[in-house]
Amino acid sequence: MALTEKKSFCRICGSACGIVVELDGEQVVKVRADVDHPITRGYTCPKGRALDQHHHQPNRLEYPMMRVDGVMQRASWDEVLDDLGGKLKRIIEESGPRGVGTFIGGGGYLEAGSFLSQRSFIKNVGTPSQYSDMTIDSVAKVISAELVCGIPGLSSRVDVERCKLAIFMGTNPVISHGQSWTLCSPTAAMRDMRARGTEIWVVDPRATETAARANHHIQPRPGTDYVIMGYLIRELLRDGADQQFIAEHSQGVEGLRSAVERFTLDHASALCGIDPQQLTDLLAAIRKAGRIAVDTGTGITMQRAGNVTQWLSWALMIITGSMDREGGSWISPGRLTRMDKMDIPPAPENGWNLPGPESRAGEARGIVGEYFCAAIPDEIAAKHLRSMIVWGGNLETCLPDTTRMYAALKDLEVLAVFDVRPTRTTDIASHILPVKDQLERADMTYVTDTYFPMIATQYTPAMVKPVGERRSTWWIIGQLGKRLGIDFYPGLDVDTADDDDVIRYILDTSLGDLTYEELTSERVVTQPPDIGWVQRYVDEKVGGWRLSPPPLADQLERLKTHENVDGPGSLVLIPRREKYHENSKMIEIEGAPPTKAMRNKPYVFLNPADAEEAGFAEGEKIEVRSVNGWIRREVKYDATLRKGVVNVPHGWSYEMNVNRLTGSREVDNLTGMVRYSGLEVTLHPLPDARSQAAGSSPFVEA
Repeated sequence: MALTEKKSFCRICGSACGIVVELDGEQVVKVRADVDHPITRGYTCPKGRALDQHHHQPNRLEYPMMRVDGVMQRASWDEVLDDLGGKLKRIIEESGPRGVGTFIGGGGYLEAGSFLSQRSFIKNVGTPSQYSDMTIDSVAKVISAELVCGIPGLSSRVDVERCKLAIFMGTNPVISHGQSWTLCSPTAAMRDMRARGTEIWVVDPRATETAARANHHIQPRPGTDYVIMGYLIRELLRDGADQQFIAEHSQGVEGLRSAVERFTLDHASALCGIDPQQLTDLLAAIRKAGRIAVDTGTGITMQRAGNVTQWLSWALMIITGSMDREGGSWISPGRLTRMDKMDIPPAPENGWNLPGPESRAGEARGIVGEYFCAAIPDEIAAKHLRSMIVWGGNLETCLPDTTRMYAALKDLEVLAVFDVRPTRTTDIASHILPVKDQLERADMTYVTDTYFPMIATQYTPAMVKPVGERRSTWWIIGQLGKRLGIDFYPGLDVDTADDDDVIRYILDTSLGDLTYEELTSERVVTQPPDIGWVQRYVDEKVGGWRLSPPPLADQLERLKTHENVDGPGSLVLIPRREKYHENSKMIEIEGAPPTKAMRNKPYVFLNPADAEEAGFAEGEKIEVRSVNGWIRREVKYDATLRKGVVNVPHGWSYEMNVNRLTGSREVDNLTGMVRYSGLEVTLHPLPDARSQAAGSSPFVEA
């Protein structure tokens, strides 16, 4: 049979790179980049190119299953849905809607029908027990936007075509493509930016792949990025800020000035452990450029000072007249989401006072209607949370305090998981709901349409037929609704509809003006950035950007107790994104040469000097301990790390899961976020992994 080719887009991450899928009947032979794609123009990463292996992996989920007398067994869809529906109905009758929890992960956000079904389920069931990966990796961006401009969750991005100076702080887009917006084809994009005269600075404790392609790299102590922002703001408010813009479009400038007053050059350089000349050079570059853009990632949002750093990065852009302006940074309203058309009430000065989980009352409020993930084991123990439905997330690898969390999940009466592959979460599930993988369904960029470097969305038909008895997420929820007596999609017949009908349904009920016929005909719909819509909103409804929100100013003041100019005195853990897998997705994919030879392994990355002091050889398996737990992995030397920094990638299970080091009891008072970065750790030899004593290093305890 002759090979056929079909065009689609990748949904491993939010970049949605254009791909060409080569097929031999229903066999996916190869996936390559689409050189004609108007956004990604011939780029895709190794993960996207491995979609053929991902689709044909031997352990994929193909049939619905449920646990009977403690044993997971295959069943028909009617049997699984009848059982699940009956149990959820009983829990709602006995405990109210809050007894049924929901969790949506990356897989759920990246499928239009899945996101639709999750939002509809929450709305119609009325459960307050909502969780997502937001309070795992990005909630600092949500709360800072809420407090600074009145709209939670907005994320700025670089105006790549016109910006003269871009700062990438705690993010490595060459590998991750970005966090809440994407730098498509990152290496080429950075090369083009520099060719146009853009000066690129990277602030990161590691000399990342992005730093290698930048003009300048600052390597501070982990968790001190806010100090750099504070120093820059302090000096620019004296000389270099856009005073007219501040006067016309902001409020609270004196509060901001007071908040950063302590960050003198000497104090800032000592706290960060960097040469003062680097700070003065960056300050001079900002003064020369005028308008700038600051982009942050999980290296910022996962640390103790995440909220404060995110706020100060926005404040820096605001006082230079760069926020939501050409040549600086802008915020996408989304081609379908169309936030610019929403009637959004501005948050009060101290933010929305939404209720948090009852079992952790007074610790942190809810954020955009969600509870913080660290509360899950307490909610389960208190019997407030009796069941959970999981859309596209592997809870065992992503949630904090793994040992405690995993034990708590086993106590749920119902744990229903939508997924395409077995995970440690499906291992303990009560119901496994196998869904179509990305090559088996028609789809479009829905909520992730705000991630693109322009205003855009795109559509793909299905590439192949679904294997086994996989069904669409929206269909499963629609059929479950019949058991619960709820119509989750009014006007849509779930018995006769297909994926394209659901896409038409979403388009007809969205605020955008795009029709199904236009989207499916053009496949990729783009338009230039709409820069200035947030500025108009802030001027009209908020009275100007809030430069010094009281809750964030209070957090900045409290950080004084952690400001030690002598450094932390121990090794500090930071996160890392790897090239060949996305979180826990595709870890099991070995790939073909040269991918197979270079595939990821779960290393503990150490600066060679730290390893030498500890007496650890490369390849030796060691134990990393925090106050919360331990992991065991092999050592790999990494000279890109600042001395004193331990780097452990996430996404791995069992004794290699880095979240065994995190805790769930101590949380941020605004967001409920736990610390995933900046944790103090110690390194320990394993008696069966080495033949000599550990030595006398202060980093090693026998």
